[in-house]
Amino acid sequence: MTKINRLVIHGFKSFANKTELFFGNEYNCILGPNGSGKSNIGDAICFVLGRTSAKSMRAEKSSNLLWNGGIKKKEPASKGFVSIHFDNSAKEFPVPEEEVVVSRIISKDGNSKYKLNGKTVTRNEILDTMSAARIYPDGYNIVLQGDITRFVEMPTTERRKIIEEISDISVYEEKKHKAVLELAARKAGWGTPP
Repeated sequence: MTKINRLVIHGFKSFANKTELFFGNEYNCILGPNGSGKSNIGDAICFVLGRTSAKSMRAEKSSNLLWNGGIKKKEPASKGFVSIHFDNSAKEFPVPEEEVVVSRIISKDGNSKYKLNGKTVTRNEILDTMSAARIYPDGYNIVLQGDITRFVEMPTTERRKIIEEISDISVYEEKKHKAVLELAARKAGWGTPP
């Protein structure tokens, strides 16, 4: 299982000042009263991993992800920054380094820039690197506020699809479907389907 070493947040949502969270080897728990920014940590993780929907991170638009100056109306952030540091000693990621650092910077206009171990890369390069370790920004390995309620209330067919995706059964279902089509095409004398 992929281990996060630390998370660094600055200028993102309620994190006006640079904040570093260090994670241990076992379970980690983030506690605090309502309004202390616990959910913003989950949003920061989704953000840095490449999630594009601002609404899924509880913001109207991408530029609203920046720290806005707070109640005392201090200077709002001109850019927001989140970086996540993964332990790569087990070589789950396709890079030679012992630590993989993914960073995302967002500007006032809502545009983002991604970095992988300090090098500027595209969002697709981040997604490809993360998928090697089975980490997806919209995946079910991240459970956000309200997700459990939606899961309980959704129709059973949708719930089954989610469970199949989580357990990787859907991959085998796709292969089975392709094999059935190929078999049917051969029986009909059409050769293999495109």
